Amino acid sequence: MLRYVLLASLAAIVPARADRLEKCPVASLDQADIAEAVKAAPSCAQAYEVMNVCRTNTGGDVALAKIVVDSCEKIFLATLEPAAAKAYKSALDACARRFAHRDGTMSASFQATCEAGVAVVFAHRADLAAMRSRRSPYGTLAPMPQ
Repeated sequence: MLRYVLLASLAAIVPARADRLEKCPVASLDQADIAEAVKAAPSCAQAYEVMNVCRTNTGGDVALAKIVVDSCEKIFLATLEPAAAKAYKSALDACARRFAHRDGTMSASFQATCEAGVAVVFAHRADLAAMRSRRSPYGTLAPMPQ
């Protein structure tokens, strides 16, 4: 059940858009160049999108996913309440269980991509919560705190 909730949340975060990446923006398929492109993405969701279109379904994707997870966790990990932290760990464990009985670098890539997707979902939820907390009673956003 948790898997379906996470997939639905991820689908809501990365909707089908005209400006969505369809191919890797990096000309060379060098992992270092792709890693730089993922790091340079302006948001957690965009880093995930770059990682997803540039992945090769090999062990090198694990490092790209780690960059995405680190980028996303900066957004939500410090403010995560205990129940949400437990849900996050449970979702990461679900990714690990899903691919635990499979060998090879492709399975490692799929697990890392799953974990990056979970981090994107939790970062998106944190962004929404931050926006709700700034919303004034009149329906407009209050100024960002300095």
